[in-house]
Amino acid sequence: MRPRSSVAQAPVDNGKKSRKPPKKRARGSNVDGNQQNVEVFKSGAKRAKWQPRPGKLAALMNLPLDVLFEIFGHLNPLDILRLARTTKEFRRVLMHRSSMSVWKNARDNVPNMPDCPPFWTEPHYANLAFDPHCHECGAPGVRNVDWRIGRRICAKCSKTCMVDAYHGESVISGLVPSKYGKRGRLLFYRKDVEEVQKNLHVFTGSDRLEAYREERRAFVKEMETQAKALEAWAASQAKDRSDQLEDARRDRKTAIIERLTEIGWGDEIEHIPYTDDLGHHKLVKQPTRLTDRIWNNIKNDMIKYMEEMRARRLERERKALLIARKRIAIDVLRSYKIDHLPFTDVMPEPVDFCSFPEVIEIVGLPTETEVTEASFADVASRMGDLVHSWRTRIHSQLRARVKDNLLLSGKRRACAERVMQDPLYEEYVESLGVIIDVKGKKKEVSLPVPDDAEIDQMIPLATTVFRCKTCTPSIGLPGDLSDSEYDDFLDILGGRRSRSIPLFYPKVMGHCCLTRSRTLPWDYFATDDPNFRIDFPMSTRTKWNTHLLQVDEEASKAARTVVEACGEDPLITTATKMDELDARLACLDCMRWSKHEVNQGEVPVFTWRSAVQHRMREHRPDRQPAKWKKLEGELLEESNRNAREMHKFIHIFDFQPFPDITQPASIIWLCAHCMDLPQERECYEFGKMKNHLSTSHDIEEPVEDRDYYRDYEAPQGRRPDFKPSDSTVTLQMERPPHVPLPGHGFFGFDEDDEDDDEDDYGDYDDEDDFFFGDSFFPLF
Repeated sequence: MRPRSSVAQAPVDNGKKSRKPPKKRARGSNVDGNQQNVEVFKSGAKRAKWQPRPGKLAALMNLPLDVLFEIFGHLNPLDILRLARTTKEFRRVLMHRSSMSVWKNARDNVPNMPDCPPFWTEPHYANLAFDPHCHECGAPGVRNVDWRIGRRICAKCSKTCMVDAYHGESVISGLVPSKYGKRGRLLFYRKDVEEVQKNLHVFTGSDRLEAYREERRAFVKEMETQAKALEAWAASQAKDRSDQLEDARRDRKTAIIERLTEIGWGDEIEHIPYTDDLGHHKLVKQPTRLTDRIWNNIKNDMIKYMEEMRARRLERERKALLIARKRIAIDVLRSYKIDHLPFTDVMPEPVDFCSFPEVIEIVGLPTETEVTEASFADVASRMGDLVHSWRTRIHSQLRARVKDNLLLSGKRRACAERVMQDPLYEEYVESLGVIIDVKGKKKEVSLPVPDDAEIDQMIPLATTVFRCKTCTPSIGLPGDLSDSEYDDFLDILGGRRSRSIPLFYPKVMGHCCLTRSRTLPWDYFATDDPNFRIDFPMSTRTKWNTHLLQVDEEASKAARTVVEACGEDPLITTATKMDELDARLACLDCMRWSKHEVNQGEVPVFTWRSAVQHRMREHRPDRQPAKWKKLEGELLEESNRNAREMHKFIHIFDFQPFPDITQPASIIWLCAHCMDLPQERECYEFGKMKNHLSTSHDIEEPVEDRDYYRDYEAPQGRRPDFKPSDSTVTLQMERPPHVPLPGHGFFGFDEDDEDDDEDDYGDYDDEDDFFFGDSFFPLF
């Protein structure tokens, strides 16, 4: 049935309302004031489809094809590719074989681009070379092209679509394109592998199989050849692009410099160092051409940056001025120190001297004030009082360090468990007036805290031994392993580690590690500051400090036995007095018994300082104290004679027969002309000092205390080399019962007296105590 429709004439709208409003009528607009509204019932006709408004280039498709091809020939391949993706008409035209000339002309617009490989189409070639999208997931921003497999794959997809070489790779390695991944692994595209495997399975057992293999091998070989050419082209394109961007950045920087120069920042730009170069600024290193609009947007930021550069320049100039003034101050210090050679007390280093308030006041004068050597005339006249005040301050630091060590050792000793009683320790504690409470195997000791006066009396004693943490290497283990609890562990490693030379007051005040840091400064300008600079690997000067000093309790106990062996009172004998006594001590625990005489043996001889070091290095602290014998009379003369022969032997042959035997304690000389300067070196022995003065200062006849001087730290020395003994002597002593008699070996076997050329160490064992203590010459 046809839909019913009717047209009714609507009354003219003259202000009067009708009694019944019409149903389903559409109200139209009034035209000329008397147009009637027509009510139209809905019909069954479909609504017209919405058509987009045609664009400005809609008529482009109406042009002849030869005109279109001429226009497209001036575009790049990526432009053609994007144009083909705009409308169906463009895609139908550009993807047709008749449009091949368009793609070739567009490719010719790219410099040096190789021809399209025969196994790819021109659109596929353009898409692979220029469209930065992943061929698997379509992700944008994929810049790298895997030319050897003909794919552009993102990092995420490469984990799933690339397969590693597997057991059967020899079957398909020549049939499927591949590339090298991380660690030289061979990778294949999964879909290519599946396709080849499928075809191999289909052609199995037919004549087509071998032909297919040859076809695939030729394809892979051709693809590798094409890939090499394409990789070289891509690399050149990347370099050209990088050069273009660099040129654009350079042009932008030049334009910004011109704009800044116009407003008065030209001179400031010339003083900008490389570290703050304008080319590093985020607003300057952009490859965008500078326009008036862009300059107006970044002008305020660039002016703010230049103001910051001016502030940094003024700061650099101020630091350079302070460094120059400090050099003048150091010359004043050097003159004072050279006038007071030889040193009888510790002297301040440049860092300490420049920290004096009087020096800081002069160095920190305003920039416009000229500072010369005459400016330090008042400081030079008061140098004696200033140095004395400094010595008082560092002595207070040493006193505080000793007090802290005593408190720490008291707490540690209070919690220590002692299975065996230590008579030496008990005697030491009783000498302090402390009562020891013994409860089972644990001793709780509460040492009284001495006051400053008592510590001042304790520091100079020969029984107060200091240890330097830097001079005692920790064999690569964390923390300070100087306690005796690590001795067993160090024995397992093949021998005890080298300990620092025992340090005693007052020479410890001049220990080099207290004013040297074995690290480089973090501050760039500190390398030019004469306060800190020293031309020695991994070294800088620091203020005098006691951070590296410790009171060596075990060494103090060893020094007590040495002092008592010399017949002196350990409670009042100072290290200076022991140096004046200069006694020679023989270690009876290191007796080497003769093979020919029953009650005769050879023992090493030490000075009192080397005796303390020998006790700490060669004898376990948990054993009984070492037995010492003071040499007098003929034994002392024999010891001195043997020492001269040993030193003569080492000097003539200029080599060390054992690793731990060093040259005589003569490496104590320092150059007066290099004092407190960056070129200052460690101590020399006298021959090398003369050579240094000749080659570096043209001084052929040097004078002591004018051209060179003795290091204040001597005889302790700055080098922690260990010398086991000064000489040896032969003693007459009763042979212990457990030591075999001459001509008798161990376990009832007799010795061969005629075989005297054999190594002696094969005739006894350390565990059987053929001689007491450890070996005479240490392992290392």
